[in-house]
Amino acid sequence: MRGAIPLCLLLLQALCGAEPRAGNHTWCGASGTCYSVHLAQVPFDRAQADCAARGGALTTAGAGAEVLTILELLSAVAAQPGSWLFWLGLVRRAQQCTQTDRPLRGFSWLLDSQQGEAEELDKWVKEPSRSCTRQRCAALQVTAGQPGLEPWGWQERPCRDPTGQGFVCKYHYNGTCPAPTPQGARSLLYALPYRLHSAALDSSPPGTELRVSCAGSAGGDARLVCELGPGGYGWTGAEEELCPCPSGYRSASTGACLEPGDCTSAQGAFLCLCARGFLLGPDKRSCAPPGHLGTSATAVHGPSRPAGGAVLLPGSSAAPSRPPPSHAGNGKFSSSSTYVFILVATAVVTVVVLVGAVLGVFRLCFTTSPSPAGKEPEPAPATAESDPEANSTESSSEHSLEARGDGAEGFQP
Repeated sequence: MRGAIPLCLLLLQALCGAEPRAGNHTWCGASGTCYSVHLAQVPFDRAQADCAARGGALTTAGAGAEVLTILELLSAVAAQPGSWLFWLGLVRRAQQCTQTDRPLRGFSWLLDSQQGEAEELDKWVKEPSRSCTRQRCAALQVTAGQPGLEPWGWQERPCRDPTGQGFVCKYHYNGTCPAPTPQGARSLLYALPYRLHSAALDSSPPGTELRVSCAGSAGGDARLVCELGPGGYGWTGAEEELCPCPSGYRSASTGACLEPGDCTSAQGAFLCLCARGFLLGPDKRSCAPPGHLGTSATAVHGPSRPAGGAVLLPGSSAAPSRPPPSHAGNGKFSSSSTYVFILVATAVVTVVVLVGAVLGVFRLCFTTSPSPAGKEPEPAPATAESDPEANSTESSSEHSLEARGDGAEGFQP
């Protein structure tokens, strides 16, 4: 099992064309200069060819500031205490002789052979051999486990011999992209154009691809590329917000995504801001997408939550005895149902009134029909009304006919 791990790493490097992601072995400055460290015991020519294949060359260290940059980068790589050797682009060609009065002793940098020599570069672990006929190379020796990797210095070595630990490459670009700061990102991975990966960079050269892994599944992943645009170097694909907050709430102090329940302090202060794409509700404490402020946003920060789990919205007088139906928040549906109910109730009442009126008319007609003519009606019960014509006497009939006038002539009793 242990032997399979190095084999997998070698296959990854061969198939993907990139070194394994084993820490931060690279650094770039805002001016466009980048460095990379490679752990490999190879001769000088092999190291130079590898840097060239990546678009660079073995690095220089022509000034104290550049030496400090390289030492800081190597301090993150040299883990085991002791002396470490790295090839830099420092060489003395066959036609050049050793010069004991020069800081570099007649050696020069491959990238700029005319570069001046600072006095702080006069640091040799051992004085180089005096020769004018053979090409010699020099490596940087550092002391791992010590502050500033001190003592450090130059050590002459045969160019064909593999160095102790590795080599350092240098790259030049016209500019770099500043590091984006997406809030809520779980991890960042920079894939640089010289086939190296890094989890953190202050500046990135053009051609760098950045993959942002967001913390929430709703956020997904984002892919950005450092390119030259009208306003200079920048990240394409960063127009939209990276790692949006699914909850809609961000911390006012750090900008990190928060859940609604984490936005209120122990003293009741509201600590969140609305994320991009969300609007602040009328209560000044809720965030919701446009068009949802009247329902979901208010429910997120309701003023009270009674026993039973129902949320009391602003304006409610009492908690409901049971959870509201699923359509309770839809105002259009509620008003339409009420309107239909009123219409149906009105129609039912109207039908009942009409049926009652018809039945009353029929009952009145059948109970008030007249008795047959010329037959003395039977006396009616005491509780019923009597017929005034049937119970009258002859005298009363004559009196009645006289009272009725001419219209009663010819009537025979």
